[in-house]
Amino acid sequence: MKPTETKIMLDDEDMGTLCICALRYCMGRETYMPSLVIGICTGLLPTFDDRDLYVMLRDCEFVFESRRWGDDYIDRPTWEQWVERLKEEMKRRETDKS
Repeated sequence: MKPTETKIMLDDEDMGTLCICALRYCMGRETYMPSLVIGICTGLLPTFDDRDLYVMLRDCEFVFESRRWGDDYIDRPTWEQWVERLKEEMKRRETDKS
């Protein structure tokens, strides 16, 4: 059987929503998936709208409050770094607006 190549065109809004879903799926998982998805999302940070960033940050804050990030030594640092990247991007946008 011959492999088929399929390309899906997503606008930035749909990509942001898809990434929110992927991040939520990863929360609490003790696998390679959080670092993989966060790595992809990091490269897409400039394309997310402000609402997407807010939702991603809010979701992470919930995970921290409920201690549902997964392994303390593997997953928690990954999520903490992601939160810092989100905050840096939000701060950069605020600076650019002024």
